[in-house]
Amino acid sequence: MLPLETYRSWYSEHQADLSWLEKPSRHQFRWRLVNDRWVTATRQFSTARSLQTMLTKQGPRDVYIGTAAWLSPLNLPKISDEESPHPVLIDHLVVFDVDFQPFCYQRLEQARKATHQLLTWIENNESLTLLCISYSGGKGFHLIFKDNDRSLFAIPDPKQREEAVRATRSDLLQRVMAQGFPVDTTVTADTRRIIRLPGSLHGTTGWACTRITREQLAKPLKSWVKMLPKHPNAQRMPRLAFKWRSLLPRRSSSPRNAGKTQATTHPNNVITVMQCSTQVVGTNGRSAFMAWIPTRWDEGHIDAVAQRLRGLGWGPVHRFEHREQILLIGTRAVPKEQLAKETATMGWVNMSNTIRQYGHAWVDLTPVTTEEEHQDGFRHLGRWEVAGQGDSRTPFSATHLEVLRRLGVEVDPGSTDLAGRAEPAMRIVSKK
Repeated sequence: MLPLETYRSWYSEHQADLSWLEKPSRHQFRWRLVNDRWVTATRQFSTARSLQTMLTKQGPRDVYIGTAAWLSPLNLPKISDEESPHPVLIDHLVVFDVDFQPFCYQRLEQARKATHQLLTWIENNESLTLLCISYSGGKGFHLIFKDNDRSLFAIPDPKQREEAVRATRSDLLQRVMAQGFPVDTTVTADTRRIIRLPGSLHGTTGWACTRITREQLAKPLKSWVKMLPKHPNAQRMPRLAFKWRSLLPRRSSSPRNAGKTQATTHPNNVITVMQCSTQVVGTNGRSAFMAWIPTRWDEGHIDAVAQRLRGLGWGPVHRFEHREQILLIGTRAVPKEQLAKETATMGWVNMSNTIRQYGHAWVDLTPVTTEEEHQDGFRHLGRWEVAGQGDSRTPFSATHLEVLRRLGVEVDPGSTDLAGRAEPAMRIVSKK
């Protein structure tokens, strides 16, 4: 993340792109400040210039716009609010978000191909008009359409209208998913969703969210990636996925530290293993769920674990694969007593006993031989959707969000509180 003045300087010289919107003033604007506090705009913006003035003053790290157009986009009540008058939905953009983690050229090219195939399928099978294609500034692309069917927006009752739109979008999402397109399932059907605003800076990578043409989307990334705008201090886009040494804190380059972050093998079948603690660093007694799924478990057992995780509200849970085994990494900071109890119930008895005895457990991240073998054999499978999105009353673990970040996976906690510090407890040990 860049300093506050860097963002202010960027927005003083760059305007967000609102030209693809019919009436920007009907949409809600939200942004996240450098201290991770969320701000919802208390005024409407009809021009890019007026928005630029506000963003220059605020210096946000990330800027978003609502996918819905409202009669009044200010002070929107929550969808669960039964006391306030229901807001009047005027329009809802059809948005598809295609992300391939981690942030690197190889995965972004895969995302480009998938997005182009999705665009072709939608134009051949759905009654939608393309409004905008944008590179997110991170790991993927957004396709934004206008729904040609206006009948839903003529439903007199505001609540029934929004419910009908959500149901129709959900049906569309199911059709897209049935074709195998790798879209973010949380975006399309949500009328209260926000998406990154074209022309804004991606606060993590330093690359700008940028509108692109359908001709660019159809061509290999190598032919136009250098034309994408970014901050001078933006992250370099790696060619391939993460390097394993990036998991550990930076060390001195002095000879005595040389090679300490390099995984090695030893004689007599001893291997070097990188481990991460379940502990949420900086808290009193909180941990995050981390575990390998035993190969002996059948699908019924695994499904039961997923449903229990959903019931507990411990999601999102991310899955990684290494040598046909699955590693689960949760994102919520839960009481260690609860973690010990539930992991025993789910089937991780040894882990449960360790947590009860020591207050946390060490979990292997890399049963390593060489860095090259790791990089080829370890991959992110995405969120475990059946495990749910979590309970907003349970804070995210800043520690384990940082673990995921070092593995090339960015998780946006939104306005949910963070627990602990972004300083994972890691170690390298030798094991037989």
